[in-house]
Amino acid sequence: MNVTKKFFACLVIAGLSLPVLAQKVTVSKEKERIKGNHLEGYATELNGTLEEVNASFIKYLKTVGKVKAFSVLPTQVTDANVNGVRYAAPIHAMTRAKGEKVLAWIGLDNAADSSQASSARKDFEKVVYDFGVRFYQDQIQKDIDESERAQQTAEKKTQQLQNENKSLNSRLEFNQKEKLRLEKALADNKLEYETLLLNIASNIKGQDSVSVATEQIKKMVDLHKERQKKVN
Repeated sequence: MNVTKKFFACLVIAGLSLPVLAQKVTVSKEKERIKGNHLEGYATELNGTLEEVNASFIKYLKTVGKVKAFSVLPTQVTDANVNGVRYAAPIHAMTRAKGEKVLAWIGLDNAADSSQASSARKDFEKVVYDFGVRFYQDQIQKDIDESERAQQTAEKKTQQLQNENKSLNSRLEFNQKEKLRLEKALADNKLEYETLLLNIASNIKGQDSVSVATEQIKKMVDLHKERQKKVN
């Protein structure tokens, strides 16, 4: 199998190995310990690396409010506006590994008033769900982008091979014509060779005949000279 075949075989195998079933996003109530306090919130468990989920979560939270991301502490969102509800108290968010998955959690600070705490239950559940959907969609989009790049590479390679095929066929046509020309030239050369051999043989015979005649004429000249000398 050449390099081209190996390349496209790998692409096909990689594509067939992707999961066919759609990702399911589920949201559940979760308590997390934030700055010594246990806060109620909502979380979803996602398939992905902690780095991927965390980066995507922070990006998504920026659509909700002002995000303060810390290296150790949970992310804090201030001036949040969720579904038209503006939250005066900070919103806390975090991600952490949970088994083979990554948990993304969001909860309201204890400083929130009771009415907002009640509203947050429905709002935060939707925020977490929407994030989970967005995360999987973004991950799948990466696969789509990669597949499209592979498709473009395949199409480019196909065009390259088609152009190469045209060039090869053109060269083959020229080669066939050149072969016929050379075969004809070889046949003509052979005929000329045989003709030259016949002409050379004929020439040698002609030289022999002329040589004999020349010798006879020379004898005749000598005879005439002898006769001339005898005249008195």
